[in-house]
Amino acid sequence: MRWRLHHLLLVCLGLGATVPSEAEARPPSTGTRVARSGKSVHSKGHPSQRRKKKQRHYRPPEMPSSLEFPSFDIVTGQGQLVVVGTKHLPELRLLVLSDDRGRRFVPDLAECLPPVGVELPTEGSDPALVPANLRWRCTFSVPPLYRRAALVGIAMEWGDKSVEIASQKVIAVYAAAAKAVPSAPKPPKDGVPPPRPQPPVPDDGTEEEVSESADAEVGEGDDDPR
Repeated sequence: MRWRLHHLLLVCLGLGATVPSEAEARPPSTGTRVARSGKSVHSKGHPSQRRKKKQRHYRPPEMPSSLEFPSFDIVTGQGQLVVVGTKHLPELRLLVLSDDRGRRFVPDLAECLPPVGVELPTEGSDPALVPANLRWRCTFSVPPLYRRAALVGIAMEWGDKSVEIASQKVIAVYAAAAKAVPSAPKPPKDGVPPPRPQPPVPDDGTEEEVSESADAEVGEGDDDPR
């Protein structure tokens, strides 16, 4: 009997040691998380409450005031170009060429060099101190696939803005270079480039309907007793 009472007493003491206290049983709040060191660390706030990053303002490309076309090499397909009126390096990705077949294309390669003795503007420098009439010496190359036609147009385009060289000037420079190469494509003799090709009109069967109605009218006229 004493042995049983002693055994029950030990069981009760063991159960009492494993029961957690009220503070230990309480789960942590949703706004904090418990670290290993025992200190509470606040979680990050809502994304809308975070500090917004500064957005960079997009600067549209600077358009030149004029373009010049001094020379062209028929054999290599390279042309010299002078870009006037930009304070920064001209963006030749805006360069658009055209030939006497009405095709418009971009150059294969293009690069520019600053004028001799002119210091390029750096970041943070005052743009007002940079001359506005800089003459950038540029070189462009016509892709080999488009060298089978005469070059008749050079322009820099951005949206509705366009700065181009007169077609007569481009044709004159190209014709002077083509005289030294008999096999070179000849530009238009009148100096007027052909119009741009228009997209074909979709065939919706309208012309066939008109021709059928005309044939019907002719057939009715043959049966007329007069």
